[in-house]
Amino acid sequence: MKKAVSYFIEKAADWLFRKRSSALIVFRAGVSLLSVTLVGSWAVSFMFTDAEKTLVLDYQSSSTPQFILNIGFAVGIVMTVWGAVWEYQRYRDEWKRNDQKKTLVIEQRGLVDTSDSPLREHVKSKCSWHVDSIVNDIRERINDNVITKPNLALAKVNNLKMSLAEKTAQFAASDISIAYGGVFPVPFTFYTGYLLDDESQITVYDWDRDKGGWRELYGVDDGEQFIIEPSSFSGKSIVLALSVSYPVDRQAIVSVFNQLPVHYLSLPTLDRNNHWSKEKQNRLSGEFLEYCKTLLGQGVEHIHLVLASQNSVAFRFGQSYDKRNLPSVSVYQYERYQPVRYPWCVQIPHHVDEIPSVVETEFKHVA
Repeated sequence: MKKAVSYFIEKAADWLFRKRSSALIVFRAGVSLLSVTLVGSWAVSFMFTDAEKTLVLDYQSSSTPQFILNIGFAVGIVMTVWGAVWEYQRYRDEWKRNDQKKTLVIEQRGLVDTSDSPLREHVKSKCSWHVDSIVNDIRERINDNVITKPNLALAKVNNLKMSLAEKTAQFAASDISIAYGGVFPVPFTFYTGYLLDDESQITVYDWDRDKGGWRELYGVDDGEQFIIEPSSFSGKSIVLALSVSYPVDRQAIVSVFNQLPVHYLSLPTLDRNNHWSKEKQNRLSGEFLEYCKTLLGQGVEHIHLVLASQNSVAFRFGQSYDKRNLPSVSVYQYERYQPVRYPWCVQIPHHVDEIPSVVETEFKHVA
């Protein structure tokens, strides 16, 4: 009962004092005018008689011209009623619009268990319309954060497009928005962005490991740019290694990809919290895209991508990758404690009608 009363008081206070709309401004002005005219019209006095032990409430007419106060009182009533009716109509129209809107939340669970704090609930707390979700969970395929059956995990990611179409079939495209977040292996996250690149209105969230919760990309762009270390060698296939959150394992790259030229791109400051700006991510993904175009101009036909980044960055880079014009790409998984530290990749074909696949590393590992 106490919780219900507290909730009612909180919502009433929110409606009366915190919400902002023209209708509520008129309503609050009317209530204020009513209060002022009532206080001005009547002086209230309390008298306590000792003999009869009673409390007497007495009203006395104010010295202010009564007709002015009466006009103010009438205007206050009109404004209060008008504001209340206007706000009701506005709320009703907003409710009808919200009834047609839908946010579809895509959450990918893999490397960290986020099931106690689902992204759907976080998004739902911030909006007043329908919220549905698609949960891409591959944790049963992971043993101590090592993916044992990546082919099965990839199959789940491949189903995203179909699941998305089913969830949005009865809604107009203008009424649909998408929220994305996850803690997922880099190859699958990049591929997810690659799959969803043509979906509009995607709001990206990332998991804040320090706070243990979801967070939107509201940070300020610090202006950092990639430091580029191009290879002095060329070829139709090259390794492109990007360091964003952590440095890539250069020794392992040389060991696993010993036959290929390697191009390194890295941020000046490598930190797991250097990615909370949407503007920064968009700019860096643009730099990534331009460098891939440069490689294309040099005759590169296939890129072996090694990416050390946060989930949202991998997703954004996947979104930016041009399906039709850039070289085909393979995105590699890093396993620090495996004999071969880049044991497999998701190979994304050059043609959009071909199906990506998980490919084990074919290059000879040098001890």
